Amino acid sequence: MAKPKSLILSMEITTAGHKHGCRHNRRKHLLAKGDRRLTILSENHHYCLACAKTFLTNDIGRLQKLLTEVEALEQTRVSKNEISQN
Repeated sequence: MAKPKSLILSMEITTAGHKHGCRHNRRKHLLAKGDRRLTILSENHHYCLACAKTFLTNDIGRLQKLLTEVEALEQTRVSKNEISQN
């Protein structure tokens, strides 16, 4: 059986090594050396914690909606299989 895959990008909280801007809003969200930030490892993009929190909150909501839809579709499929077996 194949190993389950993840649809979520590899990311982690890292420390800025030098001053730079947040990938989402470079002018208003500056990261100083030593600031904690969200790093998307596959793209090497860095986001301030405020932007990271917004992205993660929105994405958790989107994932929860998709999960609810998948569960409903599975339930419908199970119900149809039970009916066809009778």
